[in-house]
Amino acid sequence: MPPNAVRDCRNWHTRAHAIRSLKSILSRAHRLLCRRLATCASVIEGCPMPKSPRKRALSSPHDALFQWTFSQREHAVGLLKAALPPPLVAAVRWGTLRVEKGSFVDRALRSRHSDLVLSARIGEGRAYFHVIVEQQREVEALMVFRMGLYMMRLWEQLVREQPGLKKLPPIMPVLVHHSDTGWTAARAFEDIVAIDGPARAALLPHTPRFELRLIDVSGGRAGDLVEQALTALGKVVLWCLSVSGDDARLEREIGRIAAALDEVLLAPSGLAALEALLRYLVATHARFSVRKIGRLLEKAAGPRAQEAIVNTLDEIERRGERKGRAQGRAQTLLELLAARFGAVPADVSARILAANEAALVAWTTRVLTAPTPEDVLAEDGERPAATRRPAARKRARRA
Repeated sequence: MPPNAVRDCRNWHTRAHAIRSLKSILSRAHRLLCRRLATCASVIEGCPMPKSPRKRALSSPHDALFQWTFSQREHAVGLLKAALPPPLVAAVRWGTLRVEKGSFVDRALRSRHSDLVLSARIGEGRAYFHVIVEQQREVEALMVFRMGLYMMRLWEQLVREQPGLKKLPPIMPVLVHHSDTGWTAARAFEDIVAIDGPARAALLPHTPRFELRLIDVSGGRAGDLVEQALTALGKVVLWCLSVSGDDARLEREIGRIAAALDEVLLAPSGLAALEALLRYLVATHARFSVRKIGRLLEKAAGPRAQEAIVNTLDEIERRGERKGRAQGRAQTLLELLAARFGAVPADVSARILAANEAALVAWTTRVLTAPTPEDVLAEDGERPAATRRPAARKRARRA
């Protein structure tokens, strides 16, 4: 047989094997895609909220809503003006208020407490306001002790960052609490020190002395709070915290925030605020659907605000559909990679799960020909140029 015939025969077998492999991969891809499309309906929920109680606990909905709202200066100023003593409100230069970085709550306790640190100038110095939000519906007897620990950690950080300090800046501890009974524990640190009789008076000068400022939202109304100082969104958020998990009170008392809700939804940031409120209410009222909560808000709001609620619900549903499609594509791509290359590296898997739909479409097409999992995800400039094979074929022809 002539040499050229042998070479042509080998090339034919190589091409036939490549075509069979490609057909096999395409067939598997088609089956996986059909399977994912069939199960997509169970993923798409209209609003991508956490479903299981464990996921809701880990996502800290109380913390998410509180931080999102009161990390904005306008609403933080309203909260502090409503909570602080009048002489202190008058002394603070509110135009200097800022949100400080960092958390001082123990990692193990972050499912029960979260914190927000704010600061503003008073006179020539700067004062700090450490706001703790409770994520439990019970009274913690030693909460004032924990507040003291958090204050010490904040002072420790300030001293570390400013080694030339001669005096410590003041810290005002503020606790946002909600429970079935309302706050019943001590508010002053000296009240939890167990000593009575004549020795108490002798020991008090040597005992730390401070009192937490309490915002008790139990029962639907915030005690010790000048509600007129709050922004409309601040009022709605504190009310939402107060009815957390109580479906009957949510339905019964939602009319209480009707005027504030109208003001929130008609503001320039109203749609973002509405989405944050919907997410919180769905996460803390598991028996109510998104549409059920949407109807309750529509009932409480005015006609103009009702249109904003409907539009936001529609947008949340569209976003949920996009997220559901992306999740299905990501899982399909991971299965294809595993079928072709074996176990998928953790960094590759994480990048796929975080990708948008457009990237996933491109990568799924590329998985059929890329030599490694990393090449599937490579940017266009990072992909190796396919110039070696044509050169090899030219050398073979010259031979």
